[in-house]
Amino acid sequence: MKAPALALICLAATTLQGAAAEKRLHRVVLNGLSRTHENVVTQFVTVKPGEPVSAEDAVELRTQIERLRIFSETRVELFEYDSREPCRSLCDLHISVREKWSLYPIPVYVRYRDTEIGGAFAVESNFLGQNKGLAVGALASNRGWQALAGFTDPHIGYSRFTTTFRYLTGRVFIEDATPAGIVKESYTMMRHDFQSATGYQWLSGFFVGVIAGYRSAVMTDNAPLLPASVMNLGVRLRFSNVTPTGYFQSGLESTLDLERGIAFAGEQLHVVSSASALHVRVSRSQFVSLLGSFQYSAYPRQLEQRLGGWQGTRTLPALLIPADRFAVAAVNYQVALFTFPWATFAALAFVDAGTAAHDRENPVYFWGPGAGIRMYLSEITVPALGVDAARDMLSEQIQISFFIGYNLQ
Repeated sequence: MKAPALALICLAATTLQGAAAEKRLHRVVLNGLSRTHENVVTQFVTVKPGEPVSAEDAVELRTQIERLRIFSETRVELFEYDSREPCRSLCDLHISVREKWSLYPIPVYVRYRDTEIGGAFAVESNFLGQNKGLAVGALASNRGWQALAGFTDPHIGYSRFTTTFRYLTGRVFIEDATPAGIVKESYTMMRHDFQSATGYQWLSGFFVGVIAGYRSAVMTDNAPLLPASVMNLGVRLRFSNVTPTGYFQSGLESTLDLERGIAFAGEQLHVVSSASALHVRVSRSQFVSLLGSFQYSAYPRQLEQRLGGWQGTRTLPALLIPADRFAVAAVNYQVALFTFPWATFAALAFVDAGTAAHDRENPVYFWGPGAGIRMYLSEITVPALGVDAARDMLSEQIQISFFIGYNLQ
């Protein structure tokens, strides 16, 4: 009698397994959308009505929606058709979100030595309710002015194609300094900088695209620098599975850019650059981030990268160190101090280190510890505001940096 009993048990298990596999999608139910178009969310629903659906599908869908960063809460649940009971066979996919405020101003005022800078930017991260990004603004100072306009479409026509445009122009006062902050040279130039990146983004996080742009600079004073004008073309490879986690984020992101330039005036341009970051949640209130970036390039001198003030270079005076070759790294540790419904305040400790070279000059080295404060806003799409102080151990100088967002640079 044992063999028939065992056969019945196996048959029952097979029947239950078949019943569990018979869950099928009936419809998608959306809740919480007022300013956001429903296609922004439903573009990630890969299961069609009548097809099998599982809890794993719901988890993956929630992850994709959270990565939009325009919702403060996201719930994805499977319920039995026309009920609130767990799904057994015919499922309604319930997607409930709470929208963040997506339009915000960013006032700017900076004063250092004999320079004053003031202005404002307006940023919209859910333009027209379609998760498109738009930014415009300008800065004015006693040394010149700058204006910026940018646009991002992360899903052209709700496809997997994405595009980004940015235009920066202005009459800019530039200072070249040593890591100790000693100014070696200063000049004023009229600059135009248009950059774009268009490509295909897989749901897995991989991106392949084409980058293109135009940069020019013309001196407006007696600086011994000739005009520079160059069109750049290249390829961008990127991977990111970074997802909002707690008050911060977790995951890996890495970008590699390969560019060549067509010079109309001045020097040639070629660039190999990369930036990467790994964010790990080590406890409910603590995160560790490892960041690194490098660039090996030949740039017209007026258009070189400016180091200082961004992660890996916070021990340097902000944007005063010109470089066409550099490698920098940072280790960040942060812990939440106070949590409110609208924001979390966190303390940050870090170490930055790197080396940089300008034209054919000898490389400079820098490293040092630092600390800062972050304010993470839960109901606004700007992810973080912060201020850092760092001490370079070689020049023994202390530098202050301000941050908006999760930028690698």
